[in-house]
This record gives sequence, C-alpha cells and structure tokens, in this order.
Amino acid sequence: MSKTPNYDAKAKAILDATKPGERVCELTGEKWFMDEREIEWYRKFNVPPSRYSPLTRMRLLTNTFSGGQWWYNQHAQTGKPIICGIHPGTGIRVLPDKEWFEKDFSFEQIDYDESRSVFDQIYELNLRIPSSAQRNYVEVENSISIASHGDQNSYFVVASKSKNTLFGVVAYNTEDSAEIYNAVTVNQSYNIVNSNRIFQSRYVRESNDCLNSVFLFDCRNCEYCFGATNKRNKKHLWFNEQLSKDEWEKRRAQVDLGKRSVVEEYLQKFDELMIKSIWPENFNEKTTDSIGEYLHGCTDCQYVYFADGGARHCDWCVWAIAQSQDNAFCAEVVNSKDCYYSAGVPNCYGGLFLFWCVRCQNSELCIGCYDCENCFGCVGLLKKKFHFFNKPYTEKEYWQKVDQIKCTMFDRGEYGEFFPAKFSFGHYLESGAVKYHLADLAFGEKIHANLFPVEIKGATGAELAQAMDVKDSKEIPDTIDEIDAWVNKPVYDAKLKRRFSLIAPEIALYKKLRIAPPVEHHIARVIDMIFSSNSAVFDEARCEKCNKHLRPFTSGGLKRRFFCLVKLK
Repeated sequence: MSKTPNYDAKAKAILDATKPGERVCELTGEKWFMDEREIEWYRKFNVPPSRYSPLTRMRLLTNTFSGGQWWYNQHAQTGKPIICGIHPGTGIRVLPDKEWFEKDFSFEQIDYDESRSVFDQIYELNLRIPSSAQRNYVEVENSISIASHGDQNSYFVVASKSKNTLFGVVAYNTEDSAEIYNAVTVNQSYNIVNSNRIFQSRYVRESNDCLNSVFLFDCRNCEYCFGATNKRNKKHLWFNEQLSKDEWEKRRAQVDLGKRSVVEEYLQKFDELMIKSIWPENFNEKTTDSIGEYLHGCTDCQYVYFADGGARHCDWCVWAIAQSQDNAFCAEVVNSKDCYYSAGVPNCYGGLFLFWCVRCQNSELCIGCYDCENCFGCVGLLKKKFHFFNKPYTEKEYWQKVDQIKCTMFDRGEYGEFFPAKFSFGHYLESGAVKYHLADLAFGEKIHANLFPVEIKGATGAELAQAMDVKDSKEIPDTIDEIDAWVNKPVYDAKLKRRFSLIAPEIALYKKLRIAPPVEHHIARVIDMIFSSNSAVFDEARCEKCNKHLRPFTSGGLKRRFFCLVKLK
C-alpha cells in the first residue's frame, strides 16, 4: 500500500508520459539523449525526470565537495579558530567532531510553511545548526585532516590513512610523503597521482609497483627509471632510453632535484615526453559491462568516475566505493544501496537528495544526519525516526506530512532536484565541480554558487592575514639547502592570490627527501595534481591503430594519443 498516494499519482502520470529522446539542459543548453536506462532510474526511485543534463547534475553534486579546501572557521560556542573545509563565508558554524556527537540538535526545529520554498526553509534550519568540523571516520593523532580513516602526524590530508604525510587526498597507507592524490601504499615519495605501491619516487602518474624512480607515466613494476612512459618491468631508463646501470647512476648523480630550477627543467622534458606517449582508453581493471574511469572490480556501472571494491549497477556516480549497488547520480556513495541524486552518503540505504548523511535509511532532503530512518528535511540529527524538519511525528502523521510536501514541491517544480548551490560548505572555485567536472566561473555564476571573496570572515587565518612583512613566494630560495630562514614566514602566491607559509614538518620532510622548495600554495599544488589526472568529463577520440571510436575522460587540456585496450596489449 502506498504511503504517499497523492504524490505517487502525480509521479505516475509524468513517468508514464516520459519517453526516450533528446533533451536540452534547462540551465546550460547542453543537449543529451535521455535513454530508457535513465528513465528506468526515475521509475525505480519514483521521481520526475530532471530538467538538467547528467553533466550539470554531477557538477551540482560535486559543488558540495569541499575536501581539499582549508579554511579557518570558528568554534560555534567559544569562537576559537578551527581549521576545516567549511568556509565561514557560508554562514555555517562548526564544532569539533567529538563535541558535535555529544550534542542533540533535535530541539532546533521549524514549522513547515507551505507558502515558501522548501529549500529556503531547510537552508535556514541548516544555518542554525553547527556542522561537525572534520567529519573524521577515525580519530586522528596530531593531524589536520578531513574525513580521516586514521592519520598520524599528518597535515592537510583528506580521506586518508597516513603517517607523516602532507597535502594528500585519498592517500591510503601512505608514510613520509607529500603531495599524494588517490594513491595506496606510498612511502618516502613526492607528487604521486593515481598510483599504488610506490617507494622512494617522485612525479609519478598512473603507475603501480615502482620504486626509486622519477617522472613516470603508465608504468608497472619499474625501478631506477628517470623519465619513463608506458613501460613494464624495466630498469635504468632515462626518458625511455635504455642505459646500463653504471651510466644511469652517473647521470642520476648529476641531477639535483633539491633545486627548483632543475626540477622545472626536467618537468618540461617530462611534459614533452607525455605528448609522445600513449594513453589507454581508460585505467579500469577487472571491470565488466561498464563505462567509466578508474573503475576497479566493478560490474554494470555506466558513466562512473572512480569506483573500487565491487560496485554494481551504478550510473552517473563519482567515488562509488565498496559494495555500492543500485545507485544513480551520486557523489561519494560508499557501501550504499538504492540512493539517488545525493552527495556524501556512506552506508546509506534508500536515500534521496541527501547531503552528507551516514548510515541513514529511507530519508529525503536531509543534511548531516547519522543513523536516521524515515526523516525528511532534517539537519544534524542522530538516531532519529519519523522526523520532519527536525520535529518528531507518529508514523502515520509523518507520511501524511511527506505526501503533502512532495505534492507541493512537485507542483512547483522543486521536487526531483538536489539542494541549490548555496548549500555547499566551501568556495565554488575550489570545489569538486571545478576540480573533477571542469566547471568554469560562468557555470558557478549561473547556479549562484559561493563566490564570495575567499578571505572574508578571517577564512585564511588572522596571523597570515594581518602579517606585515609578506614576501613574494617567488623569492623563496631555489635550493632546499637555503630554506631554513623561511620556515613559517608569510609569503604571497600571486597566482592563487593567497598567503601561505612553509611549515616546519613540511620543510623537515623536504630535507629528508631532498625536495626543492615550492613557490605555490599547497592548495594550488594539490589542484594541479588533480588536473594532471583524467577528469570525470567524457571526451571523444579515435584509436590511433584501428580508428575505433573511444570515450575517454578529458585530462587537463593535454594533447593525447590514444590506443583502445585491445591494441594497447
């Protein structure tokens, strides 16, 4: 028996009339073909078809990704500065995770006003309730982390499990390393992207099981290589030239990567080598009946970007992790099932239009809730059932309320879409929409995203903001041997238009690994790493050998040569 009969009747009428065909995105004008598989998702979740193209929807979802952003917010009660990914310009207050979970915010309630936008009312409720600042899964030890899986002595790391690591995003089982993006088991290495089991190496892209190497792309089981692309089981390569052990060691001894000028020279050579190299159609492994990029052990996943651990039957998702199944249009869906158009939904079931909800079931339009079931329009609740705008109801009353509000939203054209862009915790220009889905400033303006000045409300830190003697970051010495006087000194990155400083743990690691001192803000360096990998946006290409039509993902504007997977072998 239907629990929302009035809404169901409205939804049935529009779904029965929906047929495959070309559609035009209401926001961007982009055309796409709405096929039967997409329509089946709408039927499954009993929602009206979206007015927006799949790419627009994914950009709206990943606009909420603030991991990798670092701001000074304030403790909601004491005003003490807290470093987190939530920009104070959003108006969202924060509490340390431990304090947040000790509180019950169910007293913060609103009475639903049918004459007003539901989104506006949830937005007001959201501003009244502090957010957990770090959202760590495991308590950290002497670390600055977001969504940590257990970091120790690590700084500015996101969704990681690391030791003595700096500036990482999804840096898992990583130790004594810096600038790590989407990598597992990395030790004593620097600037590693989409690579696993890397030891004593730097500037490595899309490679596995490599050690004692520099400037690698698409390599497997290589060691003592300096400039290598598309190689397997090799030693002593120098920009793909085979050398003897003695000659390689002689050349390597002459290159001091502790000098920035030397690094820049060889990075230019590496870029030139990359242009000549072959890109596979994708970097998927052990994946069947799927279309996407960075898929590992997946089945029947379509248009998915990064999935690992056995995801099945997921469409238009990014970061579909573990046993995620039967989800559509989701961002960061982890071990979840039957979720639709949601962002940040670990271990959820039957969630629609959720934003950062954990272990929740059969809930809709909720934000920051944990272990809740059958909740609608709620914010910051723990272990609640049958709550509507944070107010408790009997089961019968709850479903009557839900039926009423969904009908109202449906008639207004509100129901079926994700939260507006202003709900994001971060700044648009550093959001996942820009980093993963290549959205530009014009798109941010169209969706009315958070585009306030980054420095407002002390977001970049009072000490840095108020410092008087600020040097241009380009004045930082060329060599690591002359860096001591610059530790914790404020400098200005003119390109990013942000101040920063080289912190003591950072310099200690650079000395240990002999890394040249950077002149860019660490946020810019991480963004550059992300842009060096494949994005979540499809491209068109042809196999250079057989002319087969390919659908690879774009990569930072690089000119690339492609082989299909058959011809690459």
